[in-house]
Amino acid sequence: MNKEECLRAQAAHNLPCFIHECPLHQTCLHWLTGQYYGSDFHVVTSVNPYYPNVNSLQCTLYQKDEIVTYAIGIKHIFDDIPYPIARIVKKRLIALFSRKRFYEYRNGTRPIPPKDQQHIARIFHEEGWDGEIRYDDWKEDYQW
Repeated sequence: MNKEECLRAQAAHNLPCFIHECPLHQTCLHWLTGQYYGSDFHVVTSVNPYYPNVNSLQCTLYQKDEIVTYAIGIKHIFDDIPYPIARIVKKRLIALFSRKRFYEYRNGTRPIPPKDQQHIARIFHEEGWDGEIRYDDWKEDYQW
């Protein structure tokens, strides 16, 4: 799927921004998806132009239009790890992400963004595991 098709598909699911004067609008996913809202939408919830820092270089809602690599599934992440380390790491991951999100990540129903991959690696390292962290699969997508 090319960039335009991807933006068109996400338009109805992403918060649009219609602030054309914003200095970041050319690379912001909110603004880019907003361009694909057509006349078939009668009412649209969008970015408030009066919200602090919106329409500035410090926009708190800015989402860069870059492709990132998501990990998919962690069903086998503990296979090669000693049980005492695996037990503690699992508890810490559940405490960090919540039980629901941990199992969504585990089962592959929610992709794991790069930021959370870094958290996972940090926890493994802090608990004494410096080996490979095995994810089930990978996918590239925008960070919606």
